[in-house]
Amino acid sequence: MLKKWTAILLAASLGLSAGCWDRQEVEESFVTIAAGVDTCPGNKLRFTEQIPLPPPEAKGKATRTEKTAPTGPSFVTISTVADTFTDGARKVHLNTPRGPLWQHAACYVFGENFSRQGFAGEIDWLQRNRQIRKIGYVFITRNATVSEVLKVPTEVERIPAVALVSMIKNQDTSLGIYTPIKLGDFLGQSITPGIEPTAPGVEIVEEGGKKRLRISGTAVFKQAKLVGWLNEKESRGYRWLRPTMIIGGTKVIKCPICDKPVLLDTLRSTSKIKAEIKDGEIIMHIKIREEGNFYEQKCRHQLVTPEMIPILNREAEQLIAEQVRAAVTRAQELDSDIFGFGQALHSAYPREWTRLEEHWEEVFPTVKIELDVQSEVRRSYLTTRTLEFRY
Repeated sequence: MLKKWTAILLAASLGLSAGCWDRQEVEESFVTIAAGVDTCPGNKLRFTEQIPLPPPEAKGKATRTEKTAPTGPSFVTISTVADTFTDGARKVHLNTPRGPLWQHAACYVFGENFSRQGFAGEIDWLQRNRQIRKIGYVFITRNATVSEVLKVPTEVERIPAVALVSMIKNQDTSLGIYTPIKLGDFLGQSITPGIEPTAPGVEIVEEGGKKRLRISGTAVFKQAKLVGWLNEKESRGYRWLRPTMIIGGTKVIKCPICDKPVLLDTLRSTSKIKAEIKDGEIIMHIKIREEGNFYEQKCRHQLVTPEMIPILNREAEQLIAEQVRAAVTRAQELDSDIFGFGQALHSAYPREWTRLEEHWEEVFPTVKIELDVQSEVRRSYLTTRTLEFRY
């Protein structure tokens, strides 16, 4: 009898709890494609959301050959002033009759001033909120607010948030300057001992009387605060030490004969960091293996030859080493271990790391590096000889 009543109560409880108790109807919601936060006077925050708008319906019937350009705005931004992240996100309901769907956010943009003040408390909310997917990309504004950045229309992509994501991903494989980072990785590195996060910067520039968005610099963080920026050379050096394989990018070296630019592109690159303690010094042994193709030259010298290829390889190795050293020097000036040297030390010397962890920010600037870089030109695409023009 006891088992019978237990089964009945269990079935009843399942019936009462069944269903999506916290569901949000689509017709009662709007999609948040980007979100960001700035500082405001009075220790408050300005919370901004970007919402894509559906394209206006075309008037009449368009034929197969007709191409109609979209008219009207393709997005709208909404800003509210609040005390906290959550307060700002919920105050959006005061401006719109629908509620936000965070699951489709493509990027999160944080203001430069807000980032310099630090957002250790806000990280907790971003990590805790189950509605915020951690796959959106992180950007830091430069000389502009979040609302200003998210209001700049783009010509190719209809929505600024989508344009930012496309820009950071495309430059990674074509140029190889800045390192994209997703919200989940940014939060993880912020709370993990032995490594600090970075994020690409975005600024507003005027070209031909029009405002445009441009990826600019790498923001360096320390204890959840923005402490400085890496320039283009330093950003390239930081990218070479990415823990995962690098695909794509370019290297501009000098012709060994006339010093004119020669461009080599990168097929793939890997790096490994191994810590060593020797004579009381901490040394990071950095091994980089890179291979690429001969792509372009501005002179007429025959460079794709068995004699010249080793010279080009050495030029590329020197360039990579210079960029890495520049990045390490800048990071040590900022006392921010963005490379994970602390994690490498922990892996090799766990006891010593336990002793050094509490004051790693003081030890990190004294760490030495030893570089082992190997670069190899593999192919030259459709031709192995430079065209010779007849005059």
